[in-house]
Amino acid sequence: MIIDCANKGNKNAPVTIVEYTDFQCPYCATGAGVMEEVLKKYKGNVRLVLKHNPLDFHQFALPTSLYFEAIARQDIEKAWSFYQRIFQMQDRLKEGNSFLRQVAIELGVDMQGLDAALSSPELKARIMADIREANSFGIDGVPAFIINGKLLDGALPLEDFSNLIDEALALRR
Repeated sequence: MIIDCANKGNKNAPVTIVEYTDFQCPYCATGAGVMEEVLKKYKGNVRLVLKHNPLDFHQFALPTSLYFEAIARQDIEKAWSFYQRIFQMQDRLKEGNSFLRQVAIELGVDMQGLDAALSSPELKARIMADIREANSFGIDGVPAFIINGKLLDGALPLEDFSNLIDEALALRR
């Protein structure tokens, strides 16, 4: 069962893409760019649901996921802006918490609320649930995408997504 988290796009869209990502993974940055293309191409027909699958060897992936979730609790649009900025400036993640805080401040996040959310055990539980869910689907790497129940694994081009999306849309006609 997919637990819904952060959505982008039409919540009632006929196609749902669940993205399992790691903010420190360069392939995930590529996948995030493709998801932006998908959302533009299929505007109104696709809903993107973000899930976290931070890999153990990426030191800053889990903290970045925690920031995303904390920001999403305040403002989902700011969380998606955070997602985009992090992937655009991924090389700066090595600066750690100071970089994450800088991005949050630039986005106008309520920092007191952010700090309170970051200290909540619920956030880490949310991310651990995503990891368990990914594992239950046999996903052991990132990025991974589930499109209306079909797995696409890896940083693939728009055409690969379009094939599955077009097929799903055709079934609904």
